[in-house]
Parts: sequence; C-alpha cells; structure tokens
Amino acid sequence: MSENQRKWYDKVKHASRTLELIQQNIREDDVQAIAEALKVNTSLKALDLRVNQIGDAGAQAIAEALKVNTTLTHLYLDECHIGVVGAQAIAEALKVNTVLTEIYLRDNQIGDAGAQAIAETLKVNTILTALALGKNHISVAGAQAIAEALKVNRLVNHVRLNDNQIGDAGALAIAEVLKVNKKLRYLSLSNNFITIVGINALWQTGNTICKLDFSGQRVPSPAMLAARAAANDQPQPSVNPASEIQQLRSELASKQQELTTKNQELASKAQELAAKDDELAALDQELAANDQQLRSKLAAKNNELHQLRSNLAHKKQELANKTQELATKSRDKRRELQKLRSDLAAKEQSLAIKDQALAARDQELATKDLELKSALDRIDALESAQHAVEPFSNFDKPIPQVPLATLVAATNNFAADSLLGKGAFGCVYGANLPGPSVAVAIKKLSAESKQGAAEFKAELASLSKFRHANIIAILSYAEEGDERCLVYEFMPNGSVRDRLDRKSNTPPLTWSQRHGIAADVARGMHYVQTAFPDHALFHLDLKTDNVLLDAYFNAKVSDFGLVRAAQHLDDKSYLRTQNVQGTVAYMCPDFLDEGRMTIKTDVYAFGMILLELLTAVKPGNRLKTDSRKALKSQKFLDMLDSAALKPTEAERQSVSELVVLALECLEDAADDRPSFGQLIATLDP
Repeated sequence: MSENQRKWYDKVKHASRTLELIQQNIREDDVQAIAEALKVNTSLKALDLRVNQIGDAGAQAIAEALKVNTTLTHLYLDECHIGVVGAQAIAEALKVNTVLTEIYLRDNQIGDAGAQAIAETLKVNTILTALALGKNHISVAGAQAIAEALKVNRLVNHVRLNDNQIGDAGALAIAEVLKVNKKLRYLSLSNNFITIVGINALWQTGNTICKLDFSGQRVPSPAMLAARAAANDQPQPSVNPASEIQQLRSELASKQQELTTKNQELASKAQELAAKDDELAALDQELAANDQQLRSKLAAKNNELHQLRSNLAHKKQELANKTQELATKSRDKRRELQKLRSDLAAKEQSLAIKDQALAARDQELATKDLELKSALDRIDALESAQHAVEPFSNFDKPIPQVPLATLVAATNNFAADSLLGKGAFGCVYGANLPGPSVAVAIKKLSAESKQGAAEFKAELASLSKFRHANIIAILSYAEEGDERCLVYEFMPNGSVRDRLDRKSNTPPLTWSQRHGIAADVARGMHYVQTAFPDHALFHLDLKTDNVLLDAYFNAKVSDFGLVRAAQHLDDKSYLRTQNVQGTVAYMCPDFLDEGRMTIKTDVYAFGMILLELLTAVKPGNRLKTDSRKALKSQKFLDMLDSAALKPTEAERQSVSELVVLALECLEDAADDRPSFGQLIATLDP
C-alpha cells in the first residue's frame, strides 16, 4: 500500500458518522484502500465521494465492501466515471447489503444495462429508500426495467431519473407503476424526451401521493431517435405533431378568454376608484372647514396658557422662598438625625457581637444534643437488638438448624414479594418466623453453585464464633440436600451503599450518622481480628454493600463467606493464596496482584469505605486519586456529598481528619496503614 493509499485508508477507517471526500482527485487505486477501510469501519454512516475518478474498478471495490459493511446508510457516487460494469457490481452488492438506504449515482455512464441490473436488485432489496440515477444515458429499456421493479418494491419512495433519454414508452411504463405503487413519494423525469402523450399518461394515473417532476422536456433529433431505436431494436415512439399543435392552440384560446375576463374586472375596479376619488374630495372640503375652526380655538387657548404661565411664575417664586426656609430647617434636622444614627449604630454593633456569641453557643449546644440523642438511640437499639437476638442465639452452642419447610412457609415459597436483594451466591428474603414475632433476613444460596456451598460453610463457621454489637447475628440455618439457607437478624435500613445512593428516595445520611458508621465498622473489624488470640481472621470482602444498618443506623459487618484464618500472624507476616476473591475496587495492591493477605488487607477496604461515606462516590482507584489531589490542593470540601454534607466550622476539622485517615488506610504498603485498634482510638476516642 502506497503512502497516499495509507492516508485514505486511515482516514476512512477512523471516520465516524459523516465523511466528505468531494473532488479530492481520488483514483481507482486509491479507492481500493478506501474500500478495504470500509470493511472494518463500524461507525461511518454517510460517505460522499462525488466528483472523483473512481471508474468501474473503483466501483467494484466499493461493491465488495458494501457486502460486509454493517453501518453505512448513505453513499454518494455522483460524477465518478462509473459505467455498466461498476453499476452491475454495485447492484449485486445491494442484494446482500442490509443497511444502505440511499445511493446517488447521478452523472455517470451506467446506461440501460446498468439500470436493468439495479432494477433486478430493487426486486429483492428490502432496505433502499432513495435512488438517484439522473444523467446516465438511460433510455426506454432501462426505464421499463426500473418500472417493473417498482411494481414489486414497496420501500423505495424517492427516485430521480432526470436528464436521461427516456421517451413516451418509458413514461407509459412508469405510469403503470404509479397506478399500483402507493409508497413512491417523489419521481423526477425532468429533461427527458417525453411528449404530451407520455405526460398525459402520467397525469391520468390517479396517484395523488407521488410528487412528479417532468419539467424541461427536450425534443430528440431524428438521428438520436434512429440510434435509440436501432440500439434497443424497437420502433421509434409515435409522435403526432398536428395533434400536439391543436392541443396547444386550444390551450391558447382558453388563456385569451381568461385575459378578456381579467380586463373586464379591471375596468370595473377603475370605476370604483373614480367614485372613491369623489368621496375623498368632499372629505377634503369638510376637513378644511374643521381646520379653520380648530385654529380659532387654539388661539384662545394660547392666550389662556400665557396667563397661566404668569401665575405659575409667581407661585414658583413663593415656592423657592419656602424651599430655602425648609432647607435651613432640614440641615438642622439632619445633624440631629446623624447623631442619633451614630449612637444607634454603636448599640447595634454591640448587640451583633453578643448575638454572634449566642449563635455560636446555640450551635455548639445543638451539636451536643444531636450527639447525645444519637448515642442514646444507639444504646437503645443495641439493647433492643440484644433482647431480640438472645432467644435465637446461644454462641456457646452450635447455631440451631431449622427445617427448610419453616423457611419456605415464612417466605411463601421464596416469593418475589419477599425478595430483598440478590448477591453473587444467592438471594435474600425478608420474613417473620413463627412463635415470637421477630423480623429476619433469610439468605437462600443457589443450589447449582459449588462456590455457594463453600461460602455457606465458611459463613456458618465464622458467624457461629462471633458475638459483637457490630457483627451481623446469625440466628439459625437450614440444609436439606442441595438447598441451604442462613437466617440473620433483620436490618431495616439496608446497606450503607443503598443509603449513599438514596435508594427508594430515602433521605441522605447525616454527618453524625456517617461518623458513627465509620466507628462501628472499625469496632466490628477490630473484634474480628482480635477475638481469637491464637489466630487472625481476614474478612476479604469488606465493602459498603456488606455493611448493614439497623433501625437506628447502627452499622454491622456482614457477609463472612470469604473469611480466611491464619495462625500466629503478626504485623509483619502474611498468608498467600492463589484464589483471589472479593471486590476489586476494595482490594489492596499486594492482595490483588500477589494474593498476599495481612491483618492490614481489610484496613485498605475500610479506607475506601471512609471515602464513600464522605463523598457518596462509587469506590475505585479514581476516587482514591481524586481524593489525594483534592486534599493536596485543600479542595476536598468540594468533593463532599452535596446532598447532605454541609459541615459547620466545627465539623470541617473532623472532616479533614477523616480524609487524612482514609488515605492512610489506602497506602499501597501494608506497613504504612494503621491497625483497626489505632482507627478506633482516632474515630471513637
């Protein structure tokens, strides 16, 4: 491929929507490259190659491209030196092309043979709506072929056959089409050789839908008629000059009659204008008399106005004297008023200072009240939850197994109206178990998932060991054959991610609630890592979707299906796995890339949760990078969740500290991240 061909190939390959290459001196060898690019382009809709030297070889290359291209809808090939061979190739391509709706081949040399090939295509093509074949040396045979095709085709609505050599025989064939085809909206036959015979036939079809254009018809020379007749092996069209002259004379007589009628109408209008002139003359005389009368009245009014002006001047002088007197009194009053205003401003400034001090004190008291109320609510909620869970949970014994039928009945056979959500390994349903009415959440694991079975055993084993206010409580389980269910305490406020997304139009979380959630998660995870002195536990799927909220927005960590244990693991040790599972956005680099687990692995995920609580933005490296930049430029307040977080001056310091803490948790090196114990000391001192 030459350098020039490479240029055209790249230009077409990367083009989208519309590409105009009009009059670019494109030759046949260049078109080969353009055609190859069309085969791989998936976004170009319209290609304009008008006024180039494409020729038959170029048209054949484009035809091959049309057989595989699935996006091009408009193709312009006007004035491109395309002959019969090129037209036939394009016609064959249009039999299999399923997207091209408009093709323009005006001012080429396709002749009757090319038109006949395109006509055969129209009989099977179900996409094309517009076809332009003007100025292509098409005569009777080509017109008749297209007419026959349009009797079958019911999609083409726009056809141009202007500036060809179509005579009355072709017009008569097209007239037959107009009698049956009701989809054609526009047909141009201008500048052909159609006489009054063909024109009358077109008018008399009764078709009111199609707009016809047969203006500018030409008269073929005898030599041209003879050549056409010889080429098509058919007699010359019958033309009756005497009949046509007689018809023209009849039309002329009709026009003369119309002119006489118009002249009579103009004479009548002239008489009406003369009468109007007489009326205007009488009105002029009446206006002159009225003008004289008005002038007399105006003179009298002028005298009266002169007297009034004299009186007004006298009054103005009196007013000036009074104004001077009032100005003197006003100056004295202004001095007195200025002194009063100065005294008042001093008192207002003093009051404003006191008001500011009171407002600051009120704000401080309101904040303390909210914190106290939130703490009391959380205590009440934890006590209530403890009382609700205790009848079902005995952490000194194995978790009780219940019949699967009990859970089937409670969920109405796991009906859709009981569904709370779906996860990777199954669905979660809401229900009330028989006996003391306690709302529960039932996780039904997929029977077909082996990984779901492993997760079921891991979560059952993990939660049976935990008893903490910030860890979701498991109440019972069911297992019969491949059917497995876990029964948890019900968390009416859903997940933290749902609340950040304001799912179901719930109100946004307050700053106090978000700070409390962060502290709850840190306490829960600290318990997970320190509950057993002889080994450490890794959650490995800590995220806002797995942090649930009770009725008072106390947070509890859930979903321990991926939990791992490691014996005697200190701050510097790690455990390696080949089976990395979890959510990528929350994975630290050493776990994601190398499968290394440390007691700081879950701390990284916690840092991402902190940024979500602050911004409500979805987790990921983009959020971490943007947060670092915003903190560095001291613009992090612009990233806060605008739906709820408008921190006071007192809260801004707390927000900044939480941002710094989040980014420390998101350090790439595990040694640089704080522990959950250190996080609790910062979040809940």
